[in-house]
Amino acid sequence: MRYLCVFPLLALTLPAAAAPPARDIELTPIAGYRGGGGFEDTGNGESLDLDESASYGLVLNIDHDANTQWEFMFSRQNTSLKPGPTAAPGFDLDVTHFSAGGIYVWRDEKVEPFIGAGLGVTHMSPDGSGYDDETRVMFQFNGGYKFWLTRNIGLRLELRGYTTFMDSDAAVFCAGGACVAKVESTGFGQLEGNVGLSVRF
Repeated sequence: MRYLCVFPLLALTLPAAAAPPARDIELTPIAGYRGGGGFEDTGNGESLDLDESASYGLVLNIDHDANTQWEFMFSRQNTSLKPGPTAAPGFDLDVTHFSAGGIYVWRDEKVEPFIGAGLGVTHMSPDGSGYDDETRVMFQFNGGYKFWLTRNIGLRLELRGYTTFMDSDAAVFCAGGACVAKVESTGFGQLEGNVGLSVRF
């Protein structure tokens, strides 16, 4: 009789034991400031530099295990390209980074340091100039802190470094057979500081 009572109890515990662990999702709108980025025109030796300016974006984190998260992000900067004095006139453009990767988090109830990296693309879109868009492979690394104000609301502070890879000896921003510059470079880097409000659910 005792055995007949034990079996129903075991059956009740099995669904709880087999249930997968809950995976938290964090969604963080970010705003920041981005600097750096430029090319050298091999035709005249002059530099083409991107202006420093504000940036904004969105970060999505999904728990993978106790200390790691998948991370998907985009960050956009509205900036201007400033060619040298003898080159084509400057123009406005949007520089958008898209990345998929992960972060390692030192877990804590209130303050969580993290580091991470990701791979994606950089999309450069001239505004109203008639030049073609440019899309290149990009690698990014990041680090910062999450400050949890409540269980589900937190403040995120971070730094991100972007490396955008360029084709060696490539023409960029072309229109009607003419290009702004011909560059011979492996890529360019940008550094960005962000603050964001995280919602965890």
